[in-house]
Order: sequence, then C-alpha cells, then structure tokens
Amino acid sequence: MSALLSVLNSPVIFMAAAVLALVAAAVAGWLGAHVLRLRAQLAEARQEAEGLAAHRDSVIAELALTRARLVETRQSAGRAQATAAELEARLASNIKIGREFGESRCEAANRVISNALSDRPQ
Repeated sequence: MSALLSVLNSPVIFMAAAVLALVAAAVAGWLGAHVLRLRAQLAEARQEAEGLAAHRDSVIAELALTRARLVETRQSAGRAQATAAELEARLASNIKIGREFGESRCEAANRVISNALSDRPQ
C-alpha cells in the first residue's frame, strides 16, 4: 500500500494530472464555445423557420383569395356565356332577307319591311 502511495505522490503523476486537467479544461472550453455557436445557429434557424412559416401563410391566404376570384370569374363567364347564347338564339330568329332574282338590296329591304308592317296586328 505504501508503494502505491509513493507512486501517487511522485512528481510524474502530479505533472500528468496537471496536464490532463489543463487538457480537460481546454476541451471543456472548446465544447462550451461550440455549444454557444450551435445555440446561436439554432436561434437563427428558428427565426428563419418563423419567417418561412409567415411567408407560407401569406401565400396560402393569397391562394385562397385567388381561388375565390377564380370562382367568381367562372360564374361571371358562365353568366356571359348564357347571355350570349340567349342573344344568339334571339338573333337567329330574326328575319332573313332573301333577295329575288334581279332585286336590289334596297328593294328587298323595302319589300320585307312592307310585308312586316302589313302583317302586324292593328
């Protein structure tokens, strides 16, 4: 036992313990600095994620607004198409002026107008 105590009290062991303590302190300091850098990077990443989430939310809101406008535009186009079809149906039933052989356009128009006036109920 005394031999073990004499080995532990030797200057070589003391010097090795001192060196190991300094190395451990340096490693602990480096690890602490590294942890602080990682925390800073994590904080930046969180801020960037919050910014991206806010941008995503604004894009989603804009998309919803665009979809609403698209629905409104489609409804408007449908109404316009129905109105155009109605106008086309009404115009298709208008009188077609057919000219007879040797008749000018004015003569044909006069004939159609006079026929329409004569057929009109009083």
